[in-house]
Amino acid sequence: MKDYEPKKMKAITFTGIRRVLERAGQLEADGKSVIHFEIGQPDFVTPKYIREAACASLQAGNTRYTSNYGTIALRKAIAKKLEKENHIHADPNSEIMVTVGGEEAMAAAVLALVDAGDEVILSDPGYSPYDSIVKIANAVPVYVPLREADNWNFDLEILKQSITSKTKLIMLCTPSNPTGTIIDRESLEELSQICIDHDILVIADEAYERILYEDNVHTSIASLPGMWERTITIQSFSKSHSMCGFRIGYIAACKKLMSILIRAHQKIVLCATSSSQDAALAALTQESDEIAYMMEQFNKRRELIYSTLKELGLPCAYPQAAFYVFPNVSSLGMDGDTFCQRFLEEYGVACVPGSDFGPGSKNNLRLSYATSYEDCAEGMERLKKFVADIRSKQ
Repeated sequence: MKDYEPKKMKAITFTGIRRVLERAGQLEADGKSVIHFEIGQPDFVTPKYIREAACASLQAGNTRYTSNYGTIALRKAIAKKLEKENHIHADPNSEIMVTVGGEEAMAAAVLALVDAGDEVILSDPGYSPYDSIVKIANAVPVYVPLREADNWNFDLEILKQSITSKTKLIMLCTPSNPTGTIIDRESLEELSQICIDHDILVIADEAYERILYEDNVHTSIASLPGMWERTITIQSFSKSHSMCGFRIGYIAACKKLMSILIRAHQKIVLCATSSSQDAALAALTQESDEIAYMMEQFNKRRELIYSTLKELGLPCAYPQAAFYVFPNVSSLGMDGDTFCQRFLEEYGVACVPGSDFGPGSKNNLRLSYATSYEDCAEGMERLKKFVADIRSKQ
């Protein structure tokens, strides 16, 4: 039988996140205790009022297709949310599209907007599936390094040098997965001017825009002058409302861009699940102490993990948002791949090597604190022992 695998798919592997998760599951099946810092999924059950809305939707018989754009009730609620929180003015009738999570939104946007050979700028580090979907679209990923010493911001001069006549768009993730940092407004304004000057589109992944700590502020790049007409804003309910399994997100974009995106979305999934849309409507229109409780717990875990990393002398940006830290382990005489493999096999702690998030991030690793405080505490005790063991042999 001939090899049916297309050339473009030979470069596509499972993410490091899933590979680590698979190995961790094998170790658990063999009876080993494993602490899970690899998966970015809140450990909280979806708030009760959202679950009740989904159940009520099903009991009411809302099991049919919806508009390709999503239900108008949900789109109107999203429009109000965007206006109030993000200063984005989107017409719910033609500039908002409900998607099957943020992943489908990202895939639909890339597949709809790039041609074979187009170049797509990705940050290094950045969310790992971006690279794969760009390659599936037969486009070319171009990595631009972020500056670790500058809170993981772009060096804008290097960014400008990476732009060519083939550059079609930039994929931006802020708040960041994997670093937990935010690109500040001033930097976004400078980035916006580059996009305008070079006529480049932006896909802005804002999945973590509601998980913020202290007085940190998220700015949607689409709200800046001249950017609405060239930005595809992607947001999601998965992280902010612990609704990962509902697979529900949305895109906001100007009518001209949306007329392109909707055709890709229609052909890929047709529409988002009707009951999940009703659950998302409840998430936006009702209040609950459960969401505030989730944020309190994330913050406690953040403080524990960051303080431990600081105590151990492992360089790490102080997380401003999301639920990730991205420490540098090169001082231990190894890269992130070696560290993660040994940490899992020898100490039963699963985390993801930085190389999964970009070719220049091999000395880092991502720890997700979307797990219980008790597991975070145990994981940090194991980290202390592992680091002590490494240093005793240096």
